[in-house]
Amino acid sequence: MKKDWFEERWNSIEVPEEELDKAITNGIQAGKKETPNKKHWKLPAMVSSAAASLILVSGLVFSPITEVLAKVPLLNFVYDEISFPVGSELFNKQLVTELNETATSNGVDVTITSAYYDNTLLGITFKVTSDQLSIEAMDRKNSPQAGYSYYLFNGDEQNQWGGSMSQLKETEEGFVGAMEFQQRDQSIGEDFTLPITFTSILGKKGTWKFDIPIEQRTPEKIIIDGHDTTTKGGYSFSLNSITKGEATTILNYTTTRPKNGEDDHFSIDVEDAQGDQLSKRNIGKTLSVNKTNESIKVKEQSLFSSTLNEKDDYILIHPKVSRDEFDTIQAFQKTPFEIQSDRFGYTIVVENVQMNHRLLTIDYYLKNVDREKLKKDNFLNFANQIKLIRSEDVIAGADGQAQYEALKEDSLIYGNNGEIINQGELHLQSTFEIKSNFNLKEYSLMVPFGIFSSNAPIELDPIKIDISF
Repeated sequence: MKKDWFEERWNSIEVPEEELDKAITNGIQAGKKETPNKKHWKLPAMVSSAAASLILVSGLVFSPITEVLAKVPLLNFVYDEISFPVGSELFNKQLVTELNETATSNGVDVTITSAYYDNTLLGITFKVTSDQLSIEAMDRKNSPQAGYSYYLFNGDEQNQWGGSMSQLKETEEGFVGAMEFQQRDQSIGEDFTLPITFTSILGKKGTWKFDIPIEQRTPEKIIIDGHDTTTKGGYSFSLNSITKGEATTILNYTTTRPKNGEDDHFSIDVEDAQGDQLSKRNIGKTLSVNKTNESIKVKEQSLFSSTLNEKDDYILIHPKVSRDEFDTIQAFQKTPFEIQSDRFGYTIVVENVQMNHRLLTIDYYLKNVDREKLKKDNFLNFANQIKLIRSEDVIAGADGQAQYEALKEDSLIYGNNGEIINQGELHLQSTFEIKSNFNLKEYSLMVPFGIFSSNAPIELDPIKIDISF
C-alpha cells in the first residue's frame, strides 16, 4: 500500500483561523475550486489535472492590449466575478491580453478570451456557447466539480502544472470560466505558448485544442547579498533575491536545519513597509537540497499574490519552522509501559489496554508535552491518529516513506472516537474497531508524536530587508 505519510502529517497541522479567513477572502471567490500544489522537499509532487493523448497545435490571434479591453462587458464580468486575485489585479492595470480563438467539437464552441502572465503564474479566461448545454449538468453524478475537464501539454501526468480553476458561470453570452496555473520554472521562453485541451464541457465530451501565446514582461529582480540572516538553534534563514511582478512577488532564500530535521518545514510571513502582510500563494517550493554531516541546506522559493510598490523601501520577514518526525512504533507490553518520541522527548504512558467485544481501548497519559502551546484539537488529532500496525510488517530502521510504501492493505488499523479524558492531566483514550480474530500480540502501536511538534513551531527572529536601492 503506497501512502504519502507527509501528506497525512501536513493535514494534521492546525490552520490559524486568521490566516484561514484571509486565504478564503483572497483565494475563493464565486465558487472557485482551488487545486493546491502541495509539496515536501523530500518528495517532489506533481499536481495533475487529467491524462489523455498528444496535443495538436492550433494558432491563436494575438491582439495587443488597449484601453478598449477594460470596456469589454464580458471580460469585466469574468475578472470581477470569477477570476483570481492576480488576474483581477492585472486586468485592472490593463496588463492582460485579449484573445479570440474558437475551437468547435460536437456542437460546442469554446473561445479563449484572454490570457495573462506574472512571475510564475499564467492565467486564461474562456467562453462556451452551445444550445445543447445546461448548467444543471454540473450536478450530475461523476461530473467534474468545475463543469469541465482538461489537460496541459501532451496529457502526461508528469507534465501537468498545479493551478486553480473556477466553476463555469452562465451569462447572456454563454458560459464563462477562468483558470490559473503555476509553472515549474521561474522563467519561460520568449515564444512560449501554453497548450491546453478541453475534454468535456458540462457533460459533453469532445476535443477543444488551443495553443495560447503568453505575453511576457520582465520583472524587477533584486539580488540580496545574503548577509542578513536570522538563526535559532540549528535553524537559519537567509534571503537571496526578491522578484517583483505586477501583481505578485517571489522570494528566493536559503534555509538550514539539523541533519535530523529533514522532515521539518519552513514557512514565512512577509510584511511590506506599510505593515500589510503579503498574501501567500505557494510557500516553500524546494529548488535544491544539500546534505552534510552536520546540517541540511535547502534553496527554497515562495510566491505571494501581492506586489510591492514604490513606497516599500523594506520588507519584514518572519520565518518559523514546523518540526516533524515519523510515527514511533513499539510493540505492546505489560501495562503500564512507556513509548517515547525518537526526537522530541514526548512520551505516552499506557496505563490500560482493554478489549471489549469488537473494541480495543487504550488509556494513556502524555508526558513532556507543553499543553500551553497546544489546543484541544491538537490532542484530539493525536488521539484519533494513533494506529495499530501489524508487527510483522514493521521495517526496522526504515524512514517514514519506505515504511508506508511497504505496507499492505490490511497492515494498519485506524482509530476512531479519540477522547480527552482530562486535558489538564493530559489523560487521553484511543479506541479501535477490531475483528473477532484480532490478536493483540501480533500488533504494535504507531504513535504520531510529530503532531505536537508541528503545531508548536519555532519562531526565528524577524529579519528586515532593505529594498530601497
